[in-house]
Amino acid sequence: MKLSEYKQLDDTEQYRLLWSDGVLIDACIEGEVRKLLYSLHDFYIELWCHCHTNKIIWKLSFKQGKLLEKYLNKYNTNIDIGADE
Repeated sequence: MKLSEYKQLDDTEQYRLLWSDGVLIDACIEGEVRKLLYSLHDFYIELWCHCHTNKIIWKLSFKQGKLLEKYLNKYNTNIDIGADE
């Protein structure tokens, strides 16, 4: 499924696909909000949930860009290949 096809679905079907096929990649908490990053097919979905009620307060689907970079920047991706022991 392409991102454009996913975005054409109604919310109920989007959530059904996310819960059945999505893979949780990362999560963080900022104040009262838990941010969850899922991978689904060849795109990503970020959910914002209220920490106390677990209610979803925001959902965005995307392929790349600043939303994805903020998660990637959390991890050191420098690999030292060929280092002498």
